[in-house]
Amino acid sequence: MKKIRRKRQQALFARLGRHLEICLDSLKPRRMRTRSARYAAALAEGLGLIERPKGCSWCRRRQRLQRHHWDYEEPLNVTFLCPDCHAIADGMVLNQHQAIA
Repeated sequence: MKKIRRKRQQALFARLGRHLEICLDSLKPRRMRTRSARYAAALAEGLGLIERPKGCSWCRRRQRLQRHHWDYEEPLNVTFLCPDCHAIADGMVLNQHQAIA
């Protein structure tokens, strides 16, 4: 691997580490933690740590997939869903949070 490419990859891994730290820092505002979790998942996918499937994980349709976080404290634990299934999953998470509160 060429030196420039290796440095670029090291910089991306360092950025991923910083975003993972922000996600787990409970003193940071929730909005900042969720944004960092989304960015960390995108970086991990770009670095090859997360593999994007060909179709939706639930219905197997081949549409444009979206990442769904079940828990933002686990930023690399994502499910790839189509927009319809993602809306259902968001509703499930919302109902779960309302049941707890």
